[in-house]
Amino acid sequence: MSYVKRSLLLVLGLAAAGVAWGNDVYPTKAVKILVGFAPGGATDLLARIYATKLSAKFDKSFIVENRPGAGGNTAIQALTQSAPDGYTIAMGANYIAANAAFNRNAYDWDRELAPIALIAYTPNVLVVPANSKFQNVNDIIQQAKKPNSHLTFASAGMGSSIHLAGELFKMMAGVNMVHVPYKGVSPAEVDLMAGTVDMMFGSISTAIPLINAKKLKILAITGKERIKEYPDVPTLDESGLRGYDVGATFLMVAPAKVPAEILNKLADAVAEISRHPDVVSQVERIYAKPLTGGPAATKTFLKGEFDKWQGLVKATGLKFE
Repeated sequence: MSYVKRSLLLVLGLAAAGVAWGNDVYPTKAVKILVGFAPGGATDLLARIYATKLSAKFDKSFIVENRPGAGGNTAIQALTQSAPDGYTIAMGANYIAANAAFNRNAYDWDRELAPIALIAYTPNVLVVPANSKFQNVNDIIQQAKKPNSHLTFASAGMGSSIHLAGELFKMMAGVNMVHVPYKGVSPAEVDLMAGTVDMMFGSISTAIPLINAKKLKILAITGKERIKEYPDVPTLDESGLRGYDVGATFLMVAPAKVPAEILNKLADAVAEISRHPDVVSQVERIYAKPLTGGPAATKTFLKGEFDKWQGLVKATGLKFE
């Protein structure tokens, strides 16, 4: 038997015996999970929950790396410039598609990103400083309609769901307010508690502890339903802005051209992890609802979000500087 034939048989034998190489043994080293916001927000918290579980499942480190800025886009742009080998992925959210609708992406999300999986959904909450004179949504609207009111609202960055919630509020209420962007939820909340800004359509996961500590006051929920923690607090829809519905849907993405086997391997692992009772408990503890869906469902969701916010652009002419 020739050397070539013996080598071929050895390779085939190893494969048959389950000894794999290349994509089949992914991951063989540490994987970075990029997060486009400062530590402490919902995106960061979810990334760390899944990083811990993925590390345990694959016996390789999944390391969260925070790269805040540009409403989450600093991390996503870095992702698009990473090698398409599955060793750099990101925890993102619907801001990826929203920013595209506002022409704020330095990348083509549809061509340069490979969706992996849907992770969780959470509404935002309209909060004001604890000593604010505002007691309900109507108080804010009436104040905003006064000449030279100059009301301000904070966000986690341009294009984040927290920002877009404010822009939709302005359009539907027919008022003007000044947007004050920050590099993440936590620094925005610090200034909100200090009264530097008037309000925030904040992240529910970080706002509720501050509400419970009486450092912030909650006026409304941005989603379709009230939340069990505050059953007496109305939604914005119930507060007169009929049809108002804005929340954050978190998802995992990779650079385009990552092999389908790797995307599916990660998606299957995420789906398995999402079913763990302790993960469900952790996700619900940050007031989020676990979601399921692999690459195809994630891409469909992003396309729907792009169409939704492009509709706002067409209706208002809104542009981000």
